[in-house]
Amino acid sequence: METEATPETPPVTSLDRALVVLETVAAAGPEGLALGEIAARTGINKGSVHRLLRGLAHREYVARDGDDRNYVLGEALRRLVRTFGAGDNLPLLFRPLLLELSRRTEELVHLGVLDGRRVVYLDKIEPERSVRVWSRVGRRTHIATTALGRALIAAAPPNDALMTSYLREAEPDHAHPALGDRFRDAVAAARRRGWAVENQENEAGIACVGIALTSTTSQDVAISVTGPAERMTTDRLAEIGALLRELAAELAPEEYTLAPATG
Repeated sequence: METEATPETPPVTSLDRALVVLETVAAAGPEGLALGEIAARTGINKGSVHRLLRGLAHREYVARDGDDRNYVLGEALRRLVRTFGAGDNLPLLFRPLLLELSRRTEELVHLGVLDGRRVVYLDKIEPERSVRVWSRVGRRTHIATTALGRALIAAAPPNDALMTSYLREAEPDHAHPALGDRFRDAVAAARRRGWAVENQENEAGIACVGIALTSTTSQDVAISVTGPAERMTTDRLAEIGALLRELAAELAPEEYTLAPATG
């Protein structure tokens, strides 16, 4: 008979014990743990641990791996992470970071991802300033002329052919040949500094700075701070770029890594 928990006592249930076992396996890392070691670390008898592991293995939350057949995390947890890291949940995952950025900069903050050859805005936080920039969630802009897009391209392995194809789509009639040089220079600068800048190229009177965060289990994202060009001076863009990296290192979800600055 399972004991009902009160606010003062933790639950002692099969589910709770299974979660304790799962967390113990997760903490062991890629080497995993043998049955006896799991029992020793959890304080649960070996028979119960074996039954719990069988249930977890049936649902692919754990698996036996390697010559020693230790228990390691299974594919089900990776699927959960990928599902929760999908586009619909990214605004929820990154909301604390966006809110803090907006509070510290008092400017418009965007969260975006690549959608083909466009950047789509997934979320935004608007400042309380009377003079501010307009935008909408769901808007799509070309990667060549946005700080979000430039940051995402800078975070990826260099690919000159791909950059050329982006530019062909952005300027199919070659009406603005200087765009290609600006785009390449901006991406190279973003790799060095760790943040990308766009100054009145996507929209007159508007400037922004953005960073990219990458993940092996979820979609890469970019975050930008946007404001009127008269406020977003060269010095302030650099100041906000550094702040973006600082706060992202503190507040981004654990599965995301800040794209490195090469110096």
